[in-house]
Amino acid sequence: MDETTKGWGTDLGRALVIGGCIVAAAAVAARAGVEAFRIRHQDHRITVTGSATRRIQSDFIVWRSVIRAQDPTLTAAYKKIAADVPTVLSFIKSQGIAEKNVTVSSASIQEVHPRTHEGQIQEDVTSAYVAEQTIEVSSSDIPKVERASREATALLDRGVYVRSDPPLYIYTKLATLKIQMLAEASKDARLRAEQIASNTGSKLGGLLTARMGVLQINPAFSTEVSAEGNNDKTTLEKDVLAVATASFEVK
Repeated sequence: MDETTKGWGTDLGRALVIGGCIVAAAAVAARAGVEAFRIRHQDHRITVTGSATRRIQSDFIVWRSVIRAQDPTLTAAYKKIAADVPTVLSFIKSQGIAEKNVTVSSASIQEVHPRTHEGQIQEDVTSAYVAEQTIEVSSSDIPKVERASREATALLDRGVYVRSDPPLYIYTKLATLKIQMLAEASKDARLRAEQIASNTGSKLGGLLTARMGVLQINPAFSTEVSAEGNNDKTTLEKDVLAVATASFEVK
């Protein structure tokens, strides 16, 4: 092959490569143009999801303690718990918690039935009676109730069997917060839609549809999501997530 033929072959190869690049670029541009055209002229709408997050702190606390007494006779079990409840109430009062914030449930009695060597419950035999009574404290003074819940186990040293449940932390202004956060999520959705419309050379029109999601209230730094919505009551600080899905007209 002479030099002229070689040069012609090289030029042809370059031309094919350049031509291929031009075709590929044209295809990409065409797809983008088709997508933009579809947004502008076919669907006439953009659907986006906006969100808003906020860190909140609970303003109310609920703490339950269960007093328990067990004895082979029903009368003795009931008398023991009847004597222990005032002791627990006195302890709660010593923590600076007002009587109006304390609720005492009625006592419940359960029978304890022994088991045979084979593990079967002997329903016709009662080996003991268990008496239980619940005391609930509800207050906006969170530090006082937290301290009481931690120190209640000291009553064990006084012969009082008490089970201190973990406190429940509640945010009482949730209705107002929901309205505010859904408004923020809707605003975020519109900003996202405006950006998409601008990138495709379209102009954003009015709102067509809007759907508000359920609030997700999780422990701080948690991002868990559920279809029914989460409502954490285990932590003092919480993260709240609101979501709004909206469709806008495009021109």
